Amino acid sequence: MSLPIMKDPADSAKKTDATPTARGVARRERLLDAARDVFLEQGYAGASVNEVVARAGGSLATLYKQFGNKEGLFMAAMERHIATAWTVLEEGRRDQQAPEQVLYELGRRMLMLVFDAGVIRLVRGLAFEAERAPELGEMFLTRGPDHTRQALANYLRDQVESGRLALEEPREAAGIFMGMLLGEWHIDALLGRELRFDEAKCNARARRCVEIFLAGVTRPQA
Repeated sequence: MSLPIMKDPADSAKKTDATPTARGVARRERLLDAARDVFLEQGYAGASVNEVVARAGGSLATLYKQFGNKEGLFMAAMERHIATAWTVLEEGRRDQQAPEQVLYELGRRMLMLVFDAGVIRLVRGLAFEAERAPELGEMFLTRGPDHTRQALANYLRDQVESGRLALEEPREAAGIFMGMLLGEWHIDALLGRELRFDEAKCNARARRCVEIFLAGVTRPQA
C-alpha cells in the first residue's frame, strides 16, 4: 500500500497568498476607500494610518502587510482613485469608440477629478512635502500624472497606427492635450484663487479642448 503524499505547508501558504480570498479583497477595498478619504480630507502629512484603520476596520498589521507603509498605502489609494479616468481609454479601445468620444470622456473625468477640493489640497501639501522628501514627489508624479500621460500616449499611438490620427510624437501630444485641458485653471486653483467648477463647466471645457486638439491631428478624409 502506498503512503499518501504529504503536501508541503509552505506550498499551501504560497497558493493562499497568491490567490486572495473574497474576504481579503473586500478588506483591501475598505482600506483603500478609507485611505482615499483620509488623504483627501487631511492631506498626506496630516493623514494617519490609525485613522484609516479606524474607519475601515481591521488592524494596523493587516494594513502594513497589504501596503508596506504609509507611502505604499497612499500610492495604492491614489492610483485606484485616478484609475476612474484611465479606464475610459481601455473602454474606448474595446468598444472601438471614435477618438473624439474617448478624449472627451477622459477630459471631463480628469477635470472633475483634478479640481476636486480634496485633490487640490492634497497636491498643495505634496508640493510642500517634496522639498523634505523629494522621493515622495517623484513617486506621485511617476504613478499619477506620468502614468496618465503615458496611458494617453499609448492610446494615441494606437489611433495613429489605425489611420485615425496623424501625429509624430504621441507622448508629446498627450502632454499637450493634458496641459491644454488643465491650463490656467490648475495654477489658479493651487494658489488658492476661488474657482467655481461644476460638471457642466468641466464638460464644456473638455469638449472645446478635444475640438482644438483633434483639429491639428485628425487625418483628412480621402
